Amino acid sequence: MPNRKIVARELSALLKVLSHPDRILIIQFLASRGEHSVSNIANKLDLPQTRVSQHLALLRTHRLVVEKAEGRERIYDLSTNQLAWWLVDGVDFVAGNIGDVTDEQVNDARSLWVSAFSDVARGTPRKAGNG
Repeated sequence: MPNRKIVARELSALLKVLSHPDRILIIQFLASRGEHSVSNIANKLDLPQTRVSQHLALLRTHRLVVEKAEGRERIYDLSTNQLAWWLVDGVDFVAGNIGDVTDEQVNDARSLWVSAFSDVARGTPRKAGNG
């Protein structure tokens, strides 16, 4: 029983970190495009740079992204791409429970995410352990 409680607590913490749409978009972006700077992520996702920085700091604190310095810039990437695939799999679970979103919109979003992970520039999907 104690082990189940420990795992449940850790999963709860992970789900709390993932509970913001911007953070899910950042994870999807990094899974599909690889490492990027805060400004690149902000520009591509049309989000304020300060908000992206805050989200990345939280993701980094929970070891979901890694940070490296390139000159004066900080570059971010996923610590593992398994998380991004897990989120895509979650789309099927929430598809019937999303209020005003149609099945067609859910399928379109899922297709876009999966095709983004198979980015032509990368050649193959980024899998867990790459990155």
